[in-house]
Amino acid sequence: MNARPYIRILGLGRYLPDRVLTNRELETMVDTSDEWIRTRTGIRERRIAPPDMTAAEMGRRAAEAAMACAGVGPDDIDLLLVSTATPDRLLPATACDLQALLGLRRAGAYDFATACSGFLYGLALAEGH
Repeated sequence: MNARPYIRILGLGRYLPDRVLTNRELETMVDTSDEWIRTRTGIRERRIAPPDMTAAEMGRRAAEAAMACAGVGPDDIDLLLVSTATPDRLLPATACDLQALLGLRRAGAYDFATACSGFLYGLALAEGH
């Protein structure tokens, strides 16, 4: 009998930049309104990263929190997937930078660009690994 590989979520982590930009503030910058944005998107505010913060650095902060939550270390991870529509640069992949920041010596790492559906595609990719 062939056992199908399975995946599971062991820990969660997140990082949110400190700066908040509300719809009301956005109204002063562009021709829009809080009501227009909320009724069409549900968005009330967004987080703004500092200009010098990279996607890899934001990923490091979230990944370290997830690893701590799961009780795992860098050597326990065998694959790092990064879903982003806004990489730090074209090459090398953001995943490679994050791999180095986290000290993942045994893990493969790659980016994939699937925008809002990235979480679902990430689960499918991890299951097939």
